[in-house]
Amino acid sequence: MNSLTKLLMLSAIYIAVITFTVELALAAEPDDAATCTINVTVDQICEWEGASFADIDLALIDDKADVPEGSAVYTLWLNCNVALTADNTIAAQLDNVDDGGSDTLITEYYAAYDGDGATATGGTDTVYATHDNFISGAGSAITHFDGDGAVEITLWARASNNADEVADAGVYEATQTLTAAWTSN
Repeated sequence: MNSLTKLLMLSAIYIAVITFTVELALAAEPDDAATCTINVTVDQICEWEGASFADIDLALIDDKADVPEGSAVYTLWLNCNVALTADNTIAAQLDNVDDGGSDTLITEYYAAYDGDGATATGGTDTVYATHDNFISGAGSAITHFDGDGAVEITLWARASNNADEVADAGVYEATQTLTAAWTSN
């Protein structure tokens, strides 16, 4: 074989190898996808922001007609409808801690919500009621609005003397407990 034939044969092999390499380089990867479905269930959530409302310190009563009032705001996180109820026992009535609790004040509460339940999570504000009638029975409905997972609840309290007497001097204390419980959506 002469050198020209060898050169042509080597050139042909070289061109074939380059062409094969270029074709491999330009060939698309196979389309082989794998899918994975991810699932999670979100349970009904109804929880207060922390342990308790801030204390409500009412102003001094130094006249029989005084009716001091005050409030505290607290957040309730929820993703479902709830009913809010209150403690209607004597624990929620202001009583004189200096005399062993034998003297009491008229104690009234009401709750206000930052949402109305139609355009934001919330409900209809209650009205002032005495400690033994405040949010009793089925409770105050709080409706969850999609996209709004919290309601700020303002608890208002006020104190006054009974109509026919003036309360004994001293410090009066009460504890109001609000409970949120799931209802049907």
